[in-house]
Amino acid sequence: MNFTSKLDVKLQEMMNASDPIDRKQIQFNAEITAEEMKKISEMNYKGNRDLHRPTFRRYVRAMNLNRWVLSPESLVFVKQGTEWVLINGNHRSNAQIETGTTNCYSIAIVDSIDKYKYLDQGKVRTNADIIGAHINIVQPIQYLLRASSFISHPMPEDVENVLKSRIGELLSEVEYEIKPPRKSGSIWKQTAFKAAFAMAIMTNRISYEDAYDVYDSLSHGDLKEWPDVFVQLYRQVMEGSISVNRTGQSLDNDYFMRGIFAFEHYHNEGKTLAIHNNFRNSVKEDVFEVMKQFTPIEEGVAS
Repeated sequence: MNFTSKLDVKLQEMMNASDPIDRKQIQFNAEITAEEMKKISEMNYKGNRDLHRPTFRRYVRAMNLNRWVLSPESLVFVKQGTEWVLINGNHRSNAQIETGTTNCYSIAIVDSIDKYKYLDQGKVRTNADIIGAHINIVQPIQYLLRASSFISHPMPEDVENVLKSRIGELLSEVEYEIKPPRKSGSIWKQTAFKAAFAMAIMTNRISYEDAYDVYDSLSHGDLKEWPDVFVQLYRQVMEGSISVNRTGQSLDNDYFMRGIFAFEHYHNEGKTLAIHNNFRNSVKEDVFEVMKQFTPIEEGVAS
């Protein structure tokens, strides 16, 4: 039995239901091949949203890495006259066609095209929600994954791999032990600065003990107690003597790159905080080396 025939059978089952509520929609599971999905994509509702490239790429990556699983989030169909219309599933169908995989889906049939306007109204769950980890720990991990690999949209599995590592332990200590000030504008609570703390240790630019003590001092001590290079960093940012690069996609972020420099040279009184290309390239090379263990071998990447 082909897929449209299954839809027809389930529609009859829905229409013949004894309970009026059950005549409004029905759900079932189905395995769909890439070839079947090509035909299904031709049913796509004309009012569906345009393809959102980042979402499409994220789905392609999940399918290529065999991370796509059967979930309650359904492909939604409605029959208009003699034709079936797909009103929810545009990104998933296009991603499956791109990858050529066979996937399992929950399928829903609804009684009216008007149901389209009520789809996707819930709050989207973040990686932190899915994993159950604190958002302040997850965000630096996501930054490192985006900035030091091709993973532009980290998935829960990507984040969890790093969370279970020494990097995750260090970032957890920042959140639960060091507890940087949360006041608006604080440099020491910045996502990329937390990442700099972890990477300065992981790349052996500073010992764990010294880095911990320095971060604790920055978070709870008086400015007069801070190492000179961190005072420079604070003034550069707060007084606007530099144009701060705040990108979340690159290691050139100033909270990260200047943070790494400051941790490495915390003991050098009078050391000028200036980032030269040799240092910048050295940091990137070291961080890429640390992070490559968390980058799975892709079966294919969408262009």
